[in-house]
Amino acid sequence: MEMIPMEQYYSHFSHRHPLKISDVEEEDQVICSGCEHDLSGGSAYACTKVNCNFILHDSCFELPRQIKHKSHPKHTLTLRFFPPYDDGEFTCDACGNSGHAFTFHCEKCKFDLHVECASLPEIEERKDHQHPLTLSYSNVFFGKDKDVDLMCYVCQRGVGKSCWFYYCLACNCKCATHLDCVSTDQEIQVSEI
Repeated sequence: MEMIPMEQYYSHFSHRHPLKISDVEEEDQVICSGCEHDLSGGSAYACTKVNCNFILHDSCFELPRQIKHKSHPKHTLTLRFFPPYDDGEFTCDACGNSGHAFTFHCEKCKFDLHVECASLPEIEERKDHQHPLTLSYSNVFFGKDKDVDLMCYVCQRGVGKSCWFYYCLACNCKCATHLDCVSTDQEIQVSEI
């Protein structure tokens, strides 16, 4: 008698239905319910109920319920599976963009981070810059009394004073990039004088 393996089901604090591991094809165009980014190929945790489109990346499924983050050292951030605000939306204190799904949240300060912003690397390297770029939590690094105007050297737009950015310590902060620009392949075209 041959044993048929039973399908394994998983539970996640953010969803009331059981989940199972499913393969996602690139052409499926599925959005992760946790980070709101595309799931492009590979496996994910999908809801087992018909007509429920809840699905999580492996990394979103495994997120810790609480974190300590350098950008908000006084309080622990708690993973919320929906924004704790009446309008169902939060603004990320790192990138300034809104979100409707998972957020690392401080109840006392109304501080929120997208899950991907909470895990940004401290150091990034670009082919078009000779030094490593260091993540700055804006006013945390420069001090709240300083008024710093920086231009992103990749896209040539201003870097928001309240948003995080990457900068070069060796160039005395004259070289900065937006969070989105630091990992693009776009290289700067330097014109000769």
